[in-house]
Amino acid sequence: MHYRPFVSVIIPVHNDSYGIQQTLRSLFKQHYPQKQYEIIVVDNNSNDDTISMIQKTVSEFEGNVIFEIEEMQGSYAARNKGFSVSRGEIIAFIDSDMTVDSDWIYNGVQCFTNKKIDYVGCNIEIYSSKRIPSLWEKYHIALGFPIKDYMKIDGYAPTACLFLARRVIEKVGNFESRLLSGGDFEFGNRTRDHGFKMYFDQDNIMYHPARDSFSLLFQKQKRVTIGQIRLRRLFPERFPYNRFKDVAICCIHLLPVASSTVIFKLSRSMVDFLPLFGIFYALRLYTCWFKFANKCFF
Repeated sequence: MHYRPFVSVIIPVHNDSYGIQQTLRSLFKQHYPQKQYEIIVVDNNSNDDTISMIQKTVSEFEGNVIFEIEEMQGSYAARNKGFSVSRGEIIAFIDSDMTVDSDWIYNGVQCFTNKKIDYVGCNIEIYSSKRIPSLWEKYHIALGFPIKDYMKIDGYAPTACLFLARRVIEKVGNFESRLLSGGDFEFGNRTRDHGFKMYFDQDNIMYHPARDSFSLLFQKQKRVTIGQIRLRRLFPERFPYNRFKDVAICCIHLLPVASSTVIFKLSRSMVDFLPLFGIFYALRLYTCWFKFANKCFF
């Protein structure tokens, strides 16, 4: 690849000093010309030592790092702030708790120069740093991030693993900053509806630490559920309620047979099956209860 377009890597961060340090250090080791990429870190109201850790870590790097602050709470508002100061022909998004291989930018760029793609979702591998993963980590590793399915069925890639041509955002607009979850889904659907070419790059792998407590798994499930409800209320014409379908899906989720089938396929042994099933069923039960409590079915 002779032509090397300028790349802007945008990282929103909130109270994650350790995670942002690991992310930055993996980005500092890229086999891509330092003059051809910038790293934009956007702090989103951190009240711990995240900012001081960013400043300390950035001093290790000779390349171009831009630090911004976004006061409107939400990762999508932070990503919009990052884009507003970016210069890249290609925009890459990564979360502050993730790491990448040294050829991540290079491989991402190849999709645009060789395949004429506009929107690229990377693969995500969930890992545990422990010799024996905890039950919660096993659950997260088992379910993982099925990016290929997200793109094929739902028309989006998570913003944790996304490359975009700059023209995409210039055409379809920014992320919806009023959403705290689901903004990647909404943006991806806008991108697809505008006819931009989307691609899943399964060989460009990014690494995400497994969530290691039920609290973290629950917080994620709650955030996603609230995002789904808010998305439909903000854009009822684009994402209309199908109450019969929603009730049917919830009923299916509450059937032990349906849940056990999913977990059985994902569990590696019968020893894991029952506890993993319990976590899966509890989170699904919460989702259905929350939607019912918020009058999503009537």
